[in-house]
Amino acid sequence: MEEEKPKPAAEQSEALKRKRSKRSTTTGQPSAQTETRTQATPAPAAQGPARFAGMWNGKVNQGLLGHVPTSVTVDSTATSVELNHNLGGGTRPATINGNTISWHSGMMGEVTWTLTPNSDGQTAQVTMKGMLLNDSATFRRGQAGPALSTKAR
Repeated sequence: MEEEKPKPAAEQSEALKRKRSKRSTTTGQPSAQTETRTQATPAPAAQGPARFAGMWNGKVNQGLLGHVPTSVTVDSTATSVELNHNLGGGTRPATINGNTISWHSGMMGEVTWTLTPNSDGQTAQVTMKGMLLNDSATFRRGQAGPALSTKAR
């Protein structure tokens, strides 16, 4: 076994400099990763009436007819909703309450609808509650093919 000899002062200070530079590099990495994560955060979804505006497509349960492809179009001010012919057509007044827009349809306004956009801004949870039918579905913004419905619990 060889005995380790003490290093000359110049070599010791060089070794210490290397160790210090390694430490400072290591502590610098987490902040660089934090910055990268911050930059990767997606842009927030639209705010105000714009988060509701546009055409939304999906499928709703219409009893004996099954899950029928349908669409609703919210105007740019989010004060009215246009229903496609599968829902009886026409334009209905709409109300915003927080992150949800709602409206009524049916012969006597007995069916209550809600549309709540998801954080991605491209999908929304839509509920339909009436005397005989209750359904919940995911609708997609401005897309030709509707999403599949999921039963309300």
